[in-house]
Amino acid sequence: MLNKIKKLFGNTFGRSTTFRTARPSDEFTLRETDFGIIYAETEIVRRIVEKTSLEGVHEIKNVIVEAPSANTSLQIKFDLVITQNYSAPVLGANLRDAIKVELDKHLGIKDALFDIRVTQINQNLPEIKKRRVR
Repeated sequence: MLNKIKKLFGNTFGRSTTFRTARPSDEFTLRETDFGIIYAETEIVRRIVEKTSLEGVHEIKNVIVEAPSANTSLQIKFDLVITQNYSAPVLGANLRDAIKVELDKHLGIKDALFDIRVTQINQNLPEIKKRRVR
């Protein structure tokens, strides 16, 4: 009976050695334990970066995450839109530190290189009151 099921589905439910050795390029080894290897996708890191909020940050755009290799650490590049009346260097440093805290808290990543580009300063325009017609 089991052989008939295997013939029907093939090796879909079985373990293959190619799964363990061939990893997509957007995944990287997060940790190796006695129980196995833990992988993380760069998409997770990208979402953590986008969700990190800080006063003065209007928007984080164009996040590019490059997976770490044997010679390099995790690299994160993004464009930043800040609110008017905030210092770009100070805000960039504070955002970098906040992202490092989030990465350490969620994934245990302590080392990352950042390339932050401030592309726009968003002006807070006063809200125009609309007259009500009766």
